[in-house]
Amino acid sequence: MESKCLLLIYLLVLQSLALLCVSQDFDFFYFVQQWPGAYCDSDKNSCCYPTTGKPAADFSIHGLWPNYNDGSYPQNCDSNNPFDASKKHGTCSESVFDQHSYFETTLGLKQQTNLLKALKAAGIEPDGSSYGLENIKDAIKEGSGYTPWIECNEDSSGNSQLYQGPTSLNAPFFLKGRDVGLRLNFLPFRILLYLDFQHFYFSCRDIGSGLVVFVFYDWNDSSPKCQFNEKKQEKKTSKNMKLTSGSIVIIHLLALQYLPVLCLSQDFDFFYFVLQWPGSYCDTKQRCCYPKTGKPSADFGIHGLWPNYNDGGYPSNCDPDSRFDKSAISSLIGSLEKEWPTLSCPSNDGVKFWTHEWLKHGTCSESELDQREYFEAALQLKQKANLLQALTSAGIKPNDEFYELEEIEDAIRQAVGFTPGLECNVDSSRNSQLYQVYLCVDTSGSDFIKCPLLPRAKCGSRIQFPKF
Repeated sequence: MESKCLLLIYLLVLQSLALLCVSQDFDFFYFVQQWPGAYCDSDKNSCCYPTTGKPAADFSIHGLWPNYNDGSYPQNCDSNNPFDASKKHGTCSESVFDQHSYFETTLGLKQQTNLLKALKAAGIEPDGSSYGLENIKDAIKEGSGYTPWIECNEDSSGNSQLYQGPTSLNAPFFLKGRDVGLRLNFLPFRILLYLDFQHFYFSCRDIGSGLVVFVFYDWNDSSPKCQFNEKKQEKKTSKNMKLTSGSIVIIHLLALQYLPVLCLSQDFDFFYFVLQWPGSYCDTKQRCCYPKTGKPSADFGIHGLWPNYNDGGYPSNCDPDSRFDKSAISSLIGSLEKEWPTLSCPSNDGVKFWTHEWLKHGTCSESELDQREYFEAALQLKQKANLLQALTSAGIKPNDEFYELEEIEDAIRQAVGFTPGLECNVDSSRNSQLYQVYLCVDTSGSDFIKCPLLPRAKCGSRIQFPKF
């Protein structure tokens, strides 16, 4: 055992664990979703509804396809598999999934991406209208965190139309290693499994007696590291465990009851603190509704506090067992209604908005901030930034006038000490206007920092600062 790492996982359970190593013979998946309207109205295809009736007007799954990094792909890898539906592609992932897990995983990805919801949230409806390709990509990127690849076909009139979106599980929707967040439930407990097969990652929350297990395998490294954390701040590194290149380790825990184990670690690099100008939200084609407490003040409102990675990716929905606990922030409700108002329709009290932000973003910072601390941090950052005062002090006022983009950046830089990221949208007259401001914050959620990278600007050199 001198040449191998002895991996000890201390679990307070009543039964044993099984460790299984299997080989891996592909590099990533394409997860492909198809719009049925674009399939059925083309010249090349005639479509027939299934015997169960007309499908819902939603993106449907085309497939989960193993691929190689060079652009080629394996197919029909198991001639002994009798099930035609998974033979071409699914059999080439048998080193990772059995048949049930393959289909279960695909269904889970469909729910996780929710393309139609992301597009509708950006005002892109399947109503026969034409939309800019970049707008579609941006909407999906906003919903998923990553840029998709879009495939179009032509309808019977020769119009180019959105057809399907192959998305690779190590690039567009989900980036490499830690960025490829996918919950798999075929094990007897939920884990976060990252499916770029250049990297494979497990991390597990406290499972008893303060023990936290964190294991990271890097397939490009012949000596993966195994780490055991007795406390959140105390780390020990084991000896190196030799694994053959391309192998993966599935830790299958057998307990009397399924353990509510969730992988959790401080695995982000900084926060984006995003502030939104309400006038630019409300004067677009996307209508707005004032919250039940009335029209918000003419001030920047909080959009969110979002954990991010230095490479541009971000984690999301990191704790499926987390629930938004309104009682935990009861003393903050008044401040949240003022500083973090909702403008979505129908009119509501903001709880739905805060719940969404906590579950999607806040849960990915639980290693640093609990729920109350997360919202407190955002409120304190809002006061510290005081963007409206910074802009009006520089003569930049929300009066429908146009200002130089650099003037706005300079005014905010003077106030917070660092260059902001600015996002613009267009009003109903197609004027480019100041919409959101991105400030970077350290992982403690307390101090502004220089941004490791800024969102790509979608602003002209002169932009409008609309009234509200």
